[in-house]
Amino acid sequence: MITVIGFNVNSQERIMQKLNLQTKIGDGKDKEVTPLFDGERRKIVQITLRNKAVLDAHKAAEPITIQCVAGKGLLIVGEEKAEVELKEGVLVTIEPNVVHEIRAMSKVSILLTKFKDK
Repeated sequence: MITVIGFNVNSQERIMQKLNLQTKIGDGKDKEVTPLFDGERRKIVQITLRNKAVLDAHKAAEPITIQCVAGKGLLIVGEEKAEVELKEGVLVTIEPNVVHEIRAMSKVSILLTKFKDK
């Protein structure tokens, strides 16, 4: 597990929040989404896929980043279906409204950050 600390400054108040990012994939559901942070400008979730599960093709209305934190998978992006191998440490940025899907090669866990407008 990696501890990520998020800081938020509202007026003169400083808020610190500990985010528990899992870096090992244990037992669980085939598709598991764990919210880690939901701030004013971004949302961070950890998505874990097991047993070769697939996160079907979809679009996000906002820019996103996908960072692999454990396991291996395949990210398929755009109408041309470009393939990116997801392995620990790989970080991909995707602009709004770009079709993408994720396929676990056995199991994969990613950190997804959605950047929101105010």
